[in-house]
Amino acid sequence: MAQEPIPRSPGRSLPAAAPLRNTVEVFLPSEPTYVKTSRRLAASALERWGGVPAVVVDDTVLIVSELVTNAILHGGAGTREAVGLRMEHTGNELLIEVTDGNSQRARLKAVESTETGGRGLLLVTRLACEWGTRNENRTTWARLPTRLQDQAC
Repeated sequence: MAQEPIPRSPGRSLPAAAPLRNTVEVFLPSEPTYVKTSRRLAASALERWGGVPAVVVDDTVLIVSELVTNAILHGGAGTREAVGLRMEHTGNELLIEVTDGNSQRARLKAVESTETGGRGLLLVTRLACEWGTRNENRTTWARLPTRLQDQAC
């Protein structure tokens, strides 16, 4: 008789043999008002998982805010395309992924000091150890350590 698979749900750990892994995944309407919702969801998940220093929580919330904002502005604002937010915490590291409908690669851009926007990926670059795109450029991801001694990547 085959063994039934173990159901996995966000925030539930795997059996003891597997590493600690906490995951949350949501889909948000592609509307600017949902950026605030994404920040609250990120902060709430990190609080629920526990053990993440406050500075890492702050950096994570800012990264989520910037990536979701970019996804909404450049990946489907005014369309029915949802923005996906996925966060995975493995104990020592946090992976943030934001998916939208745009296949153009996210990129840093030069901005004038008088411009009020356009610095989102610069902030992500400064706060995360690394970032990039995958899934035909529809997913922008960022990775950062969750232990203070690993902050200088």
